[in-house]
Amino acid sequence: MSAFLTTHRLRFNDTDALGHVNNAVFAVMLEQGRSELATLAGLPVGGTDQQLVIVRLELDFVAEMTWPGDVRIETAVAELGGRSIKLRQQLSCGDVVTARAMTVLVVLDRATGRAAPLTDQWRQSLLRWTTD
Repeated sequence: MSAFLTTHRLRFNDTDALGHVNNAVFAVMLEQGRSELATLAGLPVGGTDQQLVIVRLELDFVAEMTWPGDVRIETAVAELGGRSIKLRQQLSCGDVVTARAMTVLVVLDRATGRAAPLTDQWRQSLLRWTTD
């Protein structure tokens, strides 16, 4: 099994006054990786009675990023619970790891306001990105 990979081209407006990529942009890039993976897996990402939401995010900043450049976003399924998905993510510029993150997601049932159980279909579709 392997991580899902996507990229983000840094924009000048991603930077702060010091020329570094702003810390909030790191979270946006992680969201891009999660959203693309979720869409491919057939998870509800919006506009339905269910919605994929974050219930926990841990983000470690490892190295600074500067513009211009392309960022490699790696997203892997670390654990599938009864109602949750734990993802591990990593951002890299070239050979330099710039951030590592762990995110826990649930599928929120909008009618009840509670996490819905993961379906067998979702579990099966996520297996290709599961790591040991």
